[in-house]
Amino acid sequence: MDAFERTGDPGGPRTAAYLRAYPADPSGMECQRWALADLAAAAGLPEPQLFIDNGHRVTDGLPALDALLRAVGEGWISAVLVPGLYVFGLREEEVAAALRHLDRHGCRLLQLPPRRALSRAPRIAEAA
Repeated sequence: MDAFERTGDPGGPRTAAYLRAYPADPSGMECQRWALADLAAAAGLPEPQLFIDNGHRVTDGLPALDALLRAVGEGWISAVLVPGLYVFGLREEEVAAALRHLDRHGCRLLQLPPRRALSRAPRIAEAA
């Protein structure tokens, strides 16, 4: 995504989702996009504006992450959803820098639960 577009109710919470994979994984991105949309709905947030760096290595730059962090800094985004903290970088310093930026601007961060937590979730029986 090259530019952030302001959408939805300007007075309400503005939500974004950030996805990144290397190497590129179009089908994985689609699954994660739907999972993050469900997470937003469960948290009572509007459908997120997508920021995607599919196929980008951290060392080559992450233009969508840069755009997202600018939007957060300018007050356009109040909640960011991610599949995991790994999307912010491979090194602890990269992740910490992104988290500090979000925190400094009062941005809420939500991430998908780890797969092991999902596998331990109680099963819901189907009604006959």
